[in-house]
Amino acid sequence: MSLEEKFPAYGGRGPGDLRLGIALAIIATIFMGMRVYVRLFMNKFGTTALMWSLAAWLLTTMTQIFGILSVLHGLGNHITLIMKVGELHNFLLFTWITVFFFNLAIPTGKVAVAAFLIEMNGQSNPKIRKSLIAVAVLNIVLNIPQVLMVWFQCTPVTALWDPLQQDKCDHRKSVYYTYFVGAIAALSDIYLAIVPIHMLIPLRIDRKLKWGLSFLMGCGVFAGVAAVVRTWAAKFILSEDSSYGVGILFRWGEVEEWLVLITMSIPPVWPIFRPFTHRFIKSTITGSKRKSYMYNYKQPYSTTAVGDQSPGFPPPRSPGFPPMVTTTISISSAKDGGSTIVPSETGSRVSNERVPHDILHDKSYSTTWVELSDVNPKDSQHQP
Repeated sequence: MSLEEKFPAYGGRGPGDLRLGIALAIIATIFMGMRVYVRLFMNKFGTTALMWSLAAWLLTTMTQIFGILSVLHGLGNHITLIMKVGELHNFLLFTWITVFFFNLAIPTGKVAVAAFLIEMNGQSNPKIRKSLIAVAVLNIVLNIPQVLMVWFQCTPVTALWDPLQQDKCDHRKSVYYTYFVGAIAALSDIYLAIVPIHMLIPLRIDRKLKWGLSFLMGCGVFAGVAAVVRTWAAKFILSEDSSYGVGILFRWGEVEEWLVLITMSIPPVWPIFRPFTHRFIKSTITGSKRKSYMYNYKQPYSTTAVGDQSPGFPPPRSPGFPPMVTTTISISSAKDGGSTIVPSETGSRVSNERVPHDILHDKSYSTTWVELSDVNPKDSQHQP
């Protein structure tokens, strides 16, 4: 028996929404499984971000489950057909439960991304750290009314899913507030996608690796686009054929939810894919000569990309050179000689504390990491 035969209200935009949501859910779940594997067996970085990500995944999964039930009972199909087959009650009930979990999942996902970037950034850039905290707090605070409004649109509350009491409901305030919160969510997604690119661009690492990581980590922009579309689609809640129009809102809502989880999981699972990226990474060694690169901002920040380090120290700065805070991003190697970029919880490193050795041939290195840390301006003065 087909779904159309078992669920007579199933149809319209519903089947497409169903297939897309399940496909994205499978991909996101695989990524989350890899994140847990990396955390348990490969490194100890990102525990807080992982916990937030698991919470977001759980809420998004609940959203998807009730969304599937909504689709089976008419979401995405025309309201007249739903009423004809007597599924209006089930459609309303499952749809509003879906909206409830959606309003919980969206801000949780934003907080999870911010938490990861905060751990990755460490104390290296206080402005970025504060802005990430602000994004997380803003999304939580603004979505609290959104969650509560779902249950206060009708008097009594049970009228929300009662087909005979729909005249006792007023969805306008909820929809108008959705426009505001949706705009904040879209801006948050775009900002959270740009921040990691900002961290990577100044680094003098292999260009393919740099732009590849920048693209993957910047895919969160697509979640921002999805947030814009689903915010626009909220207007269909007030339309006469609401069940059909809300199918658009649901489709772009699930795209936004799952894309946030997928894109935020790309950097943490990088160690798993590192062995397969050797051919895309250019060697920084020419013969027996080892290189070290220093990149300085004009602002009071600099970025040091440390690959295979030279025995000598960086050239001393001239007298009177202003104190500089250094953000160190170290690229270490694993035993098999591959280079990668994975965050670490190690502390601050001063440039003149580098140990001159060939990391590509040091078997003691078993993990790979990236370090983003503050360096005391006084310690940054190198001795000639």
